[in-house]
Amino acid sequence: MKKIPLARPSLGDEELAAVKRVFESGMLSEHSVTKEFEAAFAEYVGAKHAIASSSCSTALDLALLSLELSPRDEVIVPDFTFPATANSVLHAGAGVVLVDIEARTFNIDPREIEKNLSKRTKAIVPVHLFGQCANMKVITEIAEKHGLFVVEDAACAIGATHHGKKAGTFGDIACFSFHPRKTLAVGEGGMVVTNDDELAEKVRVMKNHGIAKMVGNRACFVKPGYNFRLNDVASAIGLEQLKKVKAFLKERAKLAGKYDDALGDVRGVETPFVAKDNNHTYQTYCVTVESEKVRDRLIEGLAVKGVETQIGTYTLSLQPVYAETGKNGKAKLSVSEKTFRSTLALPMYNGLSEEEQEYVCENLAALL
Repeated sequence: MKKIPLARPSLGDEELAAVKRVFESGMLSEHSVTKEFEAAFAEYVGAKHAIASSSCSTALDLALLSLELSPRDEVIVPDFTFPATANSVLHAGAGVVLVDIEARTFNIDPREIEKNLSKRTKAIVPVHLFGQCANMKVITEIAEKHGLFVVEDAACAIGATHHGKKAGTFGDIACFSFHPRKTLAVGEGGMVVTNDDELAEKVRVMKNHGIAKMVGNRACFVKPGYNFRLNDVASAIGLEQLKKVKAFLKERAKLAGKYDDALGDVRGVETPFVAKDNNHTYQTYCVTVESEKVRDRLIEGLAVKGVETQIGTYTLSLQPVYAETGKNGKAKLSVSEKTFRSTLALPMYNGLSEEEQEYVCENLAALL
């Protein structure tokens, strides 16, 4: 029996050598290597500022905190996303308004954004789920019309494009993840990117204990900040991973194409939809099946065959922490709920072999 994981980081001798250099330098915390990683990432994305953080969750916290929201403010978030997206809004002291998603892309539905706008709305947090950009052209038009901030949750979307423009460059500020399941993996780590000098400075201050500047040999603390810094060990890995991102994305597109071909005619499974003018990066290859019962039995049956699979992600309005939050008790979130109950993430990682993919598809089809 094979053992095929859901995800696996692609690490090589280059990353090992880079970590060794950091060890030899004796500078293990955030130092020059992290600054180098930030500069390289900003150049890759096409942003003026890139600020490294300890995870994408802390990056989201920093991004929302930089907006200086109040308890009366509301932030619109898609209902179908990992909880960290909405948690960051609560951490910033504002209210979460959960809205429904598009059935085919799994991303926030711009029509639902407009339906849920109020005088209290201050920001929108679109998520580029599984590596496909949300409809940022329309979302930014809505934001500009109503004077709203846009915070892109681009955790899954390094290298993704929408109308030829990279994820992370549409809104006021954006966040990326370097978790082991992501295309660029350092273990744990994140990045905040923005073209706004003021927001960038607020993020830098808040991520480093609230230190604004040094006065002589003493720090000047201006905010009750956090220690959300990324260390040079992770940044060294990130620098080497960034050099490989183009190749990683090319391989993932090829793997996704093989899945599409193998599963396209299998009754009972729907392969991922890619919207026009989008370049999907397939951080996750997520299919749709008939029902929650079928999906859960597939997870169990494939596990018996040595294949690790997982649900797509979560419908927040079904989670206890968000049961009474925002408008979610009144809103219709039927697409999100249906998607939560029917999506299945298949193994997707650089280095997944053709034989392993065939094994996954054969067993999935047989179980269906």
